[in-house]
Amino acid sequence: MRLLPIFAASALLLTHLWANPQCYVDGYPTLVASADKDSVVLKNGVTFPYRTDASKSTWEERINHADLETQLSQRYDAGGFDTPPAYLFDPGRLRYQPFFQALYGKDKKTIEKNLVTIAWPSLKGSIKLQVTKVGGADRALYAIGQEIAALPKSDRIWAEGAATYCYRVIKDTDRLSMHSFGIAIDLAPSKTQYWKDEASSETAHIGYKNTMPLSIVRIFEKHGWIWGGRWYHYDTMHFEYRPELLASSCQGNK
Repeated sequence: MRLLPIFAASALLLTHLWANPQCYVDGYPTLVASADKDSVVLKNGVTFPYRTDASKSTWEERINHADLETQLSQRYDAGGFDTPPAYLFDPGRLRYQPFFQALYGKDKKTIEKNLVTIAWPSLKGSIKLQVTKVGGADRALYAIGQEIAALPKSDRIWAEGAATYCYRVIKDTDRLSMHSFGIAIDLAPSKTQYWKDEASSETAHIGYKNTMPLSIVRIFEKHGWIWGGRWYHYDTMHFEYRPELLASSCQGNK
């Protein structure tokens, strides 16, 4: 039977249609000068090809060798959550690492020069978190914390146990975690869900699980942070600063 490969290939072809390079300009107005189907140019002059020659015919190739087009190929839906994500639907999880290194720092030393400390409200008092100041990620996370602090306690408990910067690779890969750039936060790690607790293969069929309330999620999305709970490979504790996926030029394709 070849139904699975055919289905996966069809899904990859359809998601390709969502890509819109203008999302980079709109998402990072202080960092990206221009973007089109050929290239993305940062304001410091660094230029990236919008599409690379690396093969992306399989899911493993797409996640390991994503380019800037692939990064936008699945439209992030910041709406409700009536149904679980479709098979291999991971908007924001396909990342072109050189782009983030150019924005936030090429190595640990450079990244850490851009880190600042913000106050994050918890039920036992404010805690300190490190986040990058590049592109206003720190201001966005601070604003998120202030809005979460106004929620009922039953929701606020899901914003406890916060962890941000940690220079490391993603488990079982050689790709840098977004925590390495100071643009990610994990919440309630002991009460949330991660797909690798169910399966290890990227193409395995897994069942969706989540306990993170949407009241928390929507506050993050309002400020340009996406949620790992909207991925087929769910990581429901995880949020990361990805304003290009929430820019009007990408959300307007609905």
